[in-house]
Amino acid sequence: MSEESGIKVLVTNQSNNDRIIRAVIAVVLILAYLVMPSSVNDMIAFIGLGIAGVLLFNAISGNCYVYRALGINTCPLPEN
Repeated sequence: MSEESGIKVLVTNQSNNDRIIRAVIAVVLILAYLVMPSSVNDMIAFIGLGIAGVLLFNAISGNCYVYRALGINTCPLPEN
């Protein structure tokens, strides 16, 4: 089976600016979780951690499945 056949799972569809913004937001959410007082609802904190995890995955892989589903691609086209 050739590499070109089939569906590519991890296709880069984010620009470097998108990736940096997502990584910064993820770090802020993780730090907020660590600094947050224990009186805040745990469910809200875990939702924030989940969002941070998704954003970190997107930032590291350069792939956003929401962008892919909507047909959005902010990654610049490679020059030939």
